[in-house]
Formats: sequence, structure tokens, C-alpha cells
Amino acid sequence: MKKKAEIRKKMKFFLKNFNLAEKQAQTRQIFDQFFASDSYKQAKVIAVFLPMAFEFDMTSILTDKTKRIVIPKTLANYQMIFTDYEPDKLVMTSFGVQESRDAISVTPDLIIVPGLAWSNAGYRIGFGGGYYDRYLANFKGDTVSLVYDFQIVPDFQPEPFDIAISRLFKV
Repeated sequence: MKKKAEIRKKMKFFLKNFNLAEKQAQTRQIFDQFFASDSYKQAKVIAVFLPMAFEFDMTSILTDKTKRIVIPKTLANYQMIFTDYEPDKLVMTSFGVQESRDAISVTPDLIIVPGLAWSNAGYRIGFGGGYYDRYLANFKGDTVSLVYDFQIVPDFQPEPFDIAISRLFKV
């Protein structure tokens, strides 16, 4: 069994060194599947993360005018809410990601959950803050993740507090 910290380090390295043409090709294939899915078609409010440069490129969904797009905002005690995505109201956090200045909470129908690695059962290794697992513990909507081919790591053991993602979109 691999330790989460070791997997995080390895995945960050792979993501930062991912061939750009291959990354773009996989991103397109994964978004084609996602946009064709019932998860996407039925959702009215979609929660999307604002990625760091090496993470999954979310441009296709962030520019989608057919849905209400919301983004995470971190709060004290490792809590999180989602707020409307308004590019002119973004601030940089200490984590190096952008979030909204606003604090009006919006509940999404569908959350695109970020991460670094996933098991085949949908358990994920994120960046280690536990924000998403805490939020998902009481979330009743749909959850998906968009996953590059090398991010499936079948041999890690989820922790009792880890929440599985409903569906992984991958190549």
C-alpha cells in the first residue's frame, strides 16, 4: 500500500511534466464524455474548481453559459462553500488558487471534484486539506471527477472519512 503523501508527490510531478499535446487531447476526450453525460445534462448548478496551472484544464466548463457555475470558497476550520463564479470578483488564496470575494453560499446539483489520484472505486487523494471530504459528507447531489489516464492508482487504502466520487470520467 502506498502512502498518500508519496502518491501526492508523484502525481504532482506527473501533472507538471505532462506532455501538453497529450494533455490537451485527453482533456478534450474527457470533456466530450462529460458533456454527453446525464450528470451534465441534468445539472442546473455545477460546482467547478479553479485549477492551478498543472491541474485539469477547466476552461471548457468555466465558459459554459448554459449552466450556473459556482466555485469553492474556503472558510475557517477547513470548511468550504460554493459561490457564483464571477471572474471579476476573484482573489488569490494562500493555497495559490483563486476564489470569490463574495461569501453567498450556493448549493450545486453537481460537483466536479478535484484531486491528484483516484482508485477504481472512486476514492480520491486530494491536496490534503479535507475540504471536499467535509463538504461531501452532507452533500446529496451528484459528484464526478475528470481524470487523466495516469491518475488511477488502484492500490491505495481510503481512510474512513474519505468519500467516493459517483463517477470518474477518464480516457
